[in-house]
Amino acid sequence: MEPIDFGDMSDLRIRLQVLAEEADRRLVTVFGSGISSEILPNVTELTEIFREQVPPQGRDKYDSAISAISDPGHKYQGAAAILTRQAGEKAVMRAIRTAVLRACNDVPPGEVANVARNEAQCREYVRSGSWSIPTGYKHFAEFFAGLDGGVRGPVITTNFDPLIEIALHQAGISAEPLPVPIDSSPTLDQMREFISQPVLHIHGYWTGSATSNVPARIIADRPKLDRVLQALLTDSVVLVVGYSGWLDGFMKSLRSRVLNESDALQAEVLWAAYEKEPANAIGQGVLRELVGAPGFTLYLDVNGHTLFSDLFKKQEGEAQETAMATPNGYSRVPVQASGTEYNPAPFADGHQPGWVDAVPGRWPTLSSTIELERELCHRLDSGSGGGVVAIGPLGEGKSLAARQVAMKVAAARTDWNFLWREPGAPPITEAGLRHVQDVCGPRTVICIDEADLVGDDLAATQGLWGAKDSGLVFLLTSHDRLWWQGAGLQLRPRISDVLFHGITREDSEEIATAWERMGLLPPTEDGQHQRETASERLLSSAGDMAAESNTLFGAVLDVRYGSQLGDRVEDLLRKLRETKLTDEISIGDVFSGICVMQNALDKNGNTGRGASRSVIARMGGLDPVFADGKILKTLGREAAVTFAGDRVYSRHSAIAATVVDILRKDGNAEKIYKLVGRAGGEIRVADGRSEEDGHKDAYLLCQSPSLSLQESVWAAVGAIEGSDGLLEAKVTLMSVLRREDDNRSLVLAQGLAPTVSDYVDFGGAIRAFLNDFSISMRQAHPQTAAGLAALALDDRVGFELDAYRAGYALVSLAKAADRLKGQTGGGSTVGLTETCYVLMERIRGADDAKHHLRSLWQKLDNLDAFREQSAKDLTGNLAQKLHEVAMAAVREAELPIELNGVLSFDTLRRLAERRPGRHSHINIQYGK
Repeated sequence: MEPIDFGDMSDLRIRLQVLAEEADRRLVTVFGSGISSEILPNVTELTEIFREQVPPQGRDKYDSAISAISDPGHKYQGAAAILTRQAGEKAVMRAIRTAVLRACNDVPPGEVANVARNEAQCREYVRSGSWSIPTGYKHFAEFFAGLDGGVRGPVITTNFDPLIEIALHQAGISAEPLPVPIDSSPTLDQMREFISQPVLHIHGYWTGSATSNVPARIIADRPKLDRVLQALLTDSVVLVVGYSGWLDGFMKSLRSRVLNESDALQAEVLWAAYEKEPANAIGQGVLRELVGAPGFTLYLDVNGHTLFSDLFKKQEGEAQETAMATPNGYSRVPVQASGTEYNPAPFADGHQPGWVDAVPGRWPTLSSTIELERELCHRLDSGSGGGVVAIGPLGEGKSLAARQVAMKVAAARTDWNFLWREPGAPPITEAGLRHVQDVCGPRTVICIDEADLVGDDLAATQGLWGAKDSGLVFLLTSHDRLWWQGAGLQLRPRISDVLFHGITREDSEEIATAWERMGLLPPTEDGQHQRETASERLLSSAGDMAAESNTLFGAVLDVRYGSQLGDRVEDLLRKLRETKLTDEISIGDVFSGICVMQNALDKNGNTGRGASRSVIARMGGLDPVFADGKILKTLGREAAVTFAGDRVYSRHSAIAATVVDILRKDGNAEKIYKLVGRAGGEIRVADGRSEEDGHKDAYLLCQSPSLSLQESVWAAVGAIEGSDGLLEAKVTLMSVLRREDDNRSLVLAQGLAPTVSDYVDFGGAIRAFLNDFSISMRQAHPQTAAGLAALALDDRVGFELDAYRAGYALVSLAKAADRLKGQTGGGSTVGLTETCYVLMERIRGADDAKHHLRSLWQKLDNLDAFREQSAKDLTGNLAQKLHEVAMAAVREAELPIELNGVLSFDTLRRLAERRPGRHSHINIQYGK
């Protein structure tokens, strides 16, 4: 390789400065022993310390074994192994504490041995002692403290000492060690709960009970740690400093991820090597495999002690700002944006706003934003204990408004500290809020975008922050539906709400003026009066869209692009299709799936039925841990998506509708509808009936009435493919096919019937199958249809009958009996519809019975007499009248069902004996 293939320290410093400025990715920093060795014993000295702990009778063996090893690192590992065998783990830990205490200025050399035996005393020295900190850690802590909260990722180290945590603490960042000496790694949820900066000691910690310093432990596979590292490395910039590259758990994970998952991982690995020559840095180890891999960059001649020094130093002529520490997961609201150049097009085209967009005077302050600022200032003037939330539909400018207000008020009210809570920050707890005030001061404003995600936490802690003179004020934004469906009502006494929906004439004029100033005005036919025309069109379009529950962003799209929107969306889709996720699926396909779900289920993002992250990951063929980085960040950079809670939508319903039209025209519709259904089916099989992952909307997309029959069939077939042929998925296809006629559904049911018991979900799906089979049979074969519906009520068919399934079957049975009565004129069918109606009243309630059987209401005869009968008599009569019909249905359909000669409706009877209407809150459509 040529020298140009590698960087040097100046390149790495520039890369870190760019990372800090762009603040769009998380930095995960990995430290080996290179920096600590400035203060602490190196491996040669540690080997000697281990020897001091070896029992006298074992030292000859120790010396003989260690002297035969030439490599210092291997000597150290061998020494630890021998000491463990001869004196136990406690002796190893005493030796490690002895080495670490050399950095503590408060422990005289003569006292080190005694203190090393007392773990509690060692921990107390960490809290209150004076320590010598390596220069590199000091500079790193200063650099780290100056990063935005969203950039500050976990710190990982192979070292046992507390010097990184102490350096961070001295820079104003509370840090906490997280020892992981063996494969017992914390979960991601546990790590998220850290209110302090986590430092993962992946070989163990000096006051712990064990470390990984013997060869067997160092090289052992650690699958739990690997899973956590996989998530931490995803979509991160990973900086490795002072690391020798031993093939330990971290290096195994890094090698596997970089070599096998680099595209999905979307990680950038920056390896800082001390050596000047490539051959010396790379050697024959793991680095030789990694050099040249996508996303891996090797930097040579890097001095870890000076790498981070003065990284935030401004260029000549720029004001120097002192970096102020913030709690884990938070950034300080800037009072001015860095840089002088500004490109307004990204925000105008729908990108999420940043601080550069919120600079006062750059974009208009809308009337709702002025009210938001007024409410916030009122809270500050009244002594805190509450806050204000901007609520409204997607695309109404809430996020920009919150940033505009935060920047402006932070500059004016310097007696308050303003923090912006970053995505992935620790949960809001009372301990966490106290920690925020400990770090930033007693008077703090916390700004949270998409606050509906933390609404429950806010409600649980309002006893603290809502108290008079608490010193805490919240500036929030939220989708209005999610706010009121969540904790909004509980918070209303303390959090005032400002509605963002629609604009005034003054707002429209200011937006058009800003467009004109920035060169963004759409052209007019005569080339004149562009600003006035744009203002009027914007006001008109916004008014129309508000009436249709649409948004300000929709009005912006209408005015700026109008009839050209289709061309722009087509260009976007073409660009997204160029990025492949698998051989068959592109990011454009996933975006199309998001649009298909939005257009069919939740046009304006108001019902929480858009694509979930789990569904998006499945569509892309990725592990969910990769979805945010590989898919959603890519779509976010293209201004293609927005979020409401955990659901993802295109930026506007007009964009989603345009994508669907393009799919219909270019022949890709079948692929996308199947893709969505398949994703839902795969999650259905993998995760059961979990509602949290949002798979149900994708799995049952085919049931949307807004889809054409062909689109519904495609979605249903996809669900069948994804669910590995579950019976319930095929039952859903049967119901879809009935939209055209009963024959296609009937043919499918007849083909399934003889082998229906072979399906793994037979017990759970057989009643639904029998009901849909009955509905398909009703017109041409009402007697068989009645028998099938009766089978769906039997105690021994499938899982236990419940009120929902009983209602479904009773409706099918009543309608089949009515059809049969019309053909035969009475006979054995007399009273069947009335019996079913009364049982529906008792099981599902009078309203449900009347609603679902309203077509039979006028035909019911002497209903009061049936109402006087007991549930036992009603179900007994049903069993007697339907026995032969049910047996015939079994024979005719070749159903693998054994009834032992008689129908059993005991469960139906018990359901009817309960209090009437007990289950009437369930709103179900029971069939045609």
